[in-house]
Amino acid sequence: MSLKPNNLLPLFSYLEECHEGDLLSFTQWLDKAIYMFHYLPTDTFSETERQNVCHVLMELKEAVLKIRVEQDNCA
Repeated sequence: MSLKPNNLLPLFSYLEECHEGDLLSFTQWLDKAIYMFHYLPTDTFSETERQNVCHVLMELKEAVLKIRVEQDNCA
């Protein structure tokens, strides 16, 4: 399945409704989630699972920040 902009509408709606379109707010919450992951009990997730989840969250954060930078450059 290839993603199309319409497939991402629920994500866009979430960002608008929960963060009022403020991408920096969203990235700050991602940072907090990544930080908290490191304080879960060690038997909750394997080290590899913890690293993989943090990696996915970091990649999502970087993608959102890239969108933010591109928006600022177009304004």
